[in-house]
Amino acid sequence: MPTLEEIRTRVFRATSGMYTDSYHMDDLINDALNQLVEGARLRGVQTIDVVTGTNSYALPDDFKSPGELLYIESDNCIIPYSLVDISSNQYGYSIEGKEIIIKPVPQEERTLTHYFYKYAIRLVNNNDVPEIDSQYHDLLSFYAAGMILLLPTLNIQDKTLSDRYLNRWQDGKTNFVQDMQRKNKSSKGRTVVNW
Repeated sequence: MPTLEEIRTRVFRATSGMYTDSYHMDDLINDALNQLVEGARLRGVQTIDVVTGTNSYALPDDFKSPGELLYIESDNCIIPYSLVDISSNQYGYSIEGKEIIIKPVPQEERTLTHYFYKYAIRLVNNNDVPEIDSQYHDLLSFYAAGMILLLPTLNIQDKTLSDRYLNRWQDGKTNFVQDMQRKNKSSKGRTVVNW
């Protein structure tokens, strides 16, 4: 699994060492990662230990949008919570600010599983690894190299190489989004059965 430092090295090689600003490179790499995750809807999971009388619980820092909230009583009994308006009196849950609100206020302790869509974790340290499938890690370097080769400060007249990297990025991005959507659909194939 390539680290941020290894991805930077790939970008450096792809641009024939003409550009060495690692801060800008990191921004481009993270921009590519965010674009991938935006289209693919990266999923996360949170366990919430519900306490009697408490209905408000912190969302994870990487929370982007809600997915499903489930009480898994057993293999044969999964109880879903519906996403409801914060001002309604319905059974379910709401998102308010950085918190998930269980409705009505819980009267018993239980453990809930919250599946949600999340933001990509920013790559900062040399040994950080992107949290996407490793087969798509090269896309990050393709995007960064293509964008760097378009910089006016490099004064490159022939855009063939940058076009090649950006085309590979675009094709790979499309494949990544389709692959992730397929995976998300298959993971939603869960059947809720109440016995």
